[in-house]
Amino acid sequence: MLRHWDQAGLLVPAHTDPVTGYRSYDPAQLERRLHLIEEEHTMSTTEIIDKALPAVRLAASSGRPENGDIAALVSALFARAEEAIGDVEGAFDAPIAVYDFRDGGMHITAGYAWSGPAPDGLEIVELPAVAEAVCGIHLGSMDGIDASWQAVHVAIAARGMAPDGPCREHYVRSWPLEDQSEWVTELQQPVTRPA
Repeated sequence: MLRHWDQAGLLVPAHTDPVTGYRSYDPAQLERRLHLIEEEHTMSTTEIIDKALPAVRLAASSGRPENGDIAALVSALFARAEEAIGDVEGAFDAPIAVYDFRDGGMHITAGYAWSGPAPDGLEIVELPAVAEAVCGIHLGSMDGIDASWQAVHVAIAARGMAPDGPCREHYVRSWPLEDQSEWVTELQQPVTRPA
């Protein structure tokens, strides 16, 4: 579909690797991709792209999932952040969850892009800029997100790269939509290339 949109002049990549043919897109092109996907109802699998990730400053909370219930923890962390932030216009426009595997387990941080001081009960978490990440656009329910993450990691291996650091989920369109079939989540895995 990306090749079709490129040939039709609807979504031209910001850069195409002359050796591999992999397309890279500017972050500003995300809205255009989402519009095309919705307009044509064409995407039922994960769209994989390479791009840099900007630094993000989050008002967030963190924890470790109990009994492997990741979804419950992520929901609770976002609820805690929403309660602490309160009714601030635009505060919930950039929800991000970070998954870090350390100390023999998963550590999750979830919150919202934030420029002010830490709201009571939350911490400020600085996510550094990342020079290169392999990212996938997951459409729909969180029930199928494991398959999308798997597709991202298959693409990383196929491109001769390796995951490098915590991964992120940027919920481009999610809460307060009750119907998760309308959700759009960008999966972001920082990567390195072998020397």
